[in-house]
Amino acid sequence: MSVCLEQKEIKMIEKLQKIVSSLKKSEYTFNEDEILPFCTDWRGKYHAKAKLVVFPKSLKNLVTVIKKCNQYNIKVVPQGGNTGLVGGSIPTKQDYEIVLNLKKLDKINKFNPVNSSIEIEAGCILEDIQNFVQKKGFYFPISMGSRGTCQIGGNISTNAGGLNVIKYGNIRTNILGLEAITGEGKIFSDLKDVKKNNTGYDLKSLLVGSEGTLGVITKVKFKLFPLPKDKRVVFASFNNLGNLINFFSRTKEFFNDLISSFELINFNSLKLVIKHQKLSRILNDAPYYALVELSSLVEDSRFTKTVEDNFYNISGLCKEIIVSKSINENKNLWNYREMVPIAERNIRICVKHDISVPLSNMEKFISRTERLLQKFDKDFDVINFGHLGDNNLHYNVFSKVESKNTKLEEMSDSISNMIFENSEKLGGSFSAEHGIGQQRKKELIKFKNKEEIELMRKIKVLFDPNNILNPGKVI
Repeated sequence: MSVCLEQKEIKMIEKLQKIVSSLKKSEYTFNEDEILPFCTDWRGKYHAKAKLVVFPKSLKNLVTVIKKCNQYNIKVVPQGGNTGLVGGSIPTKQDYEIVLNLKKLDKINKFNPVNSSIEIEAGCILEDIQNFVQKKGFYFPISMGSRGTCQIGGNISTNAGGLNVIKYGNIRTNILGLEAITGEGKIFSDLKDVKKNNTGYDLKSLLVGSEGTLGVITKVKFKLFPLPKDKRVVFASFNNLGNLINFFSRTKEFFNDLISSFELINFNSLKLVIKHQKLSRILNDAPYYALVELSSLVEDSRFTKTVEDNFYNISGLCKEIIVSKSINENKNLWNYREMVPIAERNIRICVKHDISVPLSNMEKFISRTERLLQKFDKDFDVINFGHLGDNNLHYNVFSKVESKNTKLEEMSDSISNMIFENSEKLGGSFSAEHGIGQQRKKELIKFKNKEEIELMRKIKVLFDPNNILNPGKVI
């Protein structure tokens, strides 16, 4: 190391030590081994270095850290449970980005049964919120496979979708109020407990989905819903996608707002789960499967029979169909969908995509894309699963022949570009719920129009004039 570099290193470490000088030792670490897990993403795709991870225990301490980082021009990477899928909560290659993990800001501050609302800190684990609310007789509708690990602040910063969007909407639609810290260390607080607040620009909505580039989310006030009195899960198989989509349309006719989830699983996805998660084969092989959850807010002893009778009327569209009869069966059937991302980790090379396509164009998208994929190589295939009810597909390409993994890697950019272009041509989006992070910046520039990009950059400067918040992400 040259003398100049060594002096620069010493000065930077001195700045980092000043940043944590007012914190307790339990609120930060310089230890390389302890830092390592915070610098690797869930999929293991992004690896970086940081000299410091901070875990503030109070709003006051968090504000102090951000103000000092702004003063010394130290970049800050806000992080929740680190379950993101586009590298948004991982440092880039710069050594002097610090990770700001919110896990110690995990209090449930206010539960208001009269207003059907709850105020929580950003570090709360999603599943803990669900369990707390359920014990109080309410329902917290945000749910996803990572609920036992992900933090609500991270969910908000990515405007997470998940499993119940079809009935309850994504996170943005469920937020009443929000508190966050801007890049200058100023507190933005809009924590009103009202559903109507038409008083100018809705600034909190800008922070939702901004991936930590505009502010560090610290508190949120959520709407709560009545606890469902009964739930039933339907698992069905189909000879073709057309029948499955028709089945979805008919299900909406019969059940309308009783539908809380409608998930698509293709043959490769289910095969993967059965093989690697050791689940039983309860349906015979078929090109496509659907998992449907229905929930009722009314106590009705005839609910199960009504579900069975109505599905019997459209069962001609299916190869096979199963209707659950208990809470335990509900959970068992959901495993066939929720375990797909876990099982997928057993595939060494997989080119992953999180896209949306209008339902009316879904069949056209899949048939056209699979046809074009075969031109790359006849052994390339697709793991296709997702939230059909809100047009969101996790459309991931793998090679059936392991010796062609190198070829798949070499062609990954061309394959992704083809998939994104097909989605955009058919009125969809290249990122449905995972966000932009580090991974999709190139696509953002390509598919967003110049006016939108320019407005986004101007907004960034207003919230974070020195560009210290999550550099290298989104824009």
